Amino acid sequence: MKVAIRLDVSTEIGTGHAKRMSAVAHALRENGAEIWFIHRQLDLDAGSFLDLDDAAILSLAPPEAAFTPDPLVPHSHWARVPQERDAEETCAALRGQDFDAVIVDHYAFDARWHDAVRDRLGVPLMVIDDLADRRLSGEWLVDHNFHPDHGAKYAGLTPASMHMLAGPAFAMLGPIYAGAPRYEMHDQVGSIGVFMGGVDACGANFTVLDAFDSIGWEGPVEIVSTSANPALDRLRARIANRAGTSLALDLPNLAEFFARHDLQIGAGGGAIWERCCIGPPTVCMVCADNQRLSVPFLDAAGVVLGYDPGDGATPPQVSLAQTIECAIGDASKRRAMNRAATALVDGKGAMRIAQALFGSA
Repeated sequence: MKVAIRLDVSTEIGTGHAKRMSAVAHALRENGAEIWFIHRQLDLDAGSFLDLDDAAILSLAPPEAAFTPDPLVPHSHWARVPQERDAEETCAALRGQDFDAVIVDHYAFDARWHDAVRDRLGVPLMVIDDLADRRLSGEWLVDHNFHPDHGAKYAGLTPASMHMLAGPAFAMLGPIYAGAPRYEMHDQVGSIGVFMGGVDACGANFTVLDAFDSIGWEGPVEIVSTSANPALDRLRARIANRAGTSLALDLPNLAEFFARHDLQIGAGGGAIWERCCIGPPTVCMVCADNQRLSVPFLDAAGVVLGYDPGDGATPPQVSLAQTIECAIGDASKRRAMNRAATALVDGKGAMRIAQALFGSA
């Protein structure tokens, strides 16, 4: 079986799509598939974030000029080219290779791209999404986010024939997570880990550090980021002046990092599910509009302590500080979050996705 995976990475998009598609690719390869990644050359090298040594990586030409965003697709600007052109170039790059399926993980494309690629290549399509902000088309829809009713979430946006793989049971985690050591609970918070995404587009690391200063936290802090973080020099300078705070870059995976700290502060993206799998109590910060579709539900279910800086009620560092203080001071709440999180994610979601794809072969 030969599978093509279309995704992009940039400072605007982030690196999470490459991370979760690498997880799916590993699971597909374990089932015997040959993997081809295809991406457009933007301002980050997608290949450096794809963790699959023997996969083919095809690059589409970089954008040549500005284009007018599509009003029907809220994130169309992420592709930096019209989706009709992207579909044509994607098909041209893949044509003649006898693919059995295409997976697309891109918020800039809607049903028009999906149908164009399916029709031109004559293959089934799996769409990865969690926004539910545009029309989608294909044989499968994967939304690994937590939601009380995924059918209602996508009502009117997908064809009746599209099979939905929904919820954290399908969380796209790397192969190490299923068997990785879990966090062991402690009544006291001895150290705190911070991961705000690969590029931290909203500068949340600085908000978190401000919050630590506000509450007078003097315990160890480990911040994880990547070399793609555009504010890396400023972050290094800030950490250099803060006792007990360290920075780790470009870790191959975060399983050990999540297990070694008694509290995690993190963005509400795909790393939520890695934290849930490993089990550390987490203060989860909304850092993008789409994260408001999942973080409040997880907070209500007792899986995380959610924090949304967009409410405007108080300065971010003040209300975040209060949330962190609440987590540090309430061991019973942290234990409850640990139980709820680990019950939600087992680390086998990518394999379930691969099996769904292979079940059609």
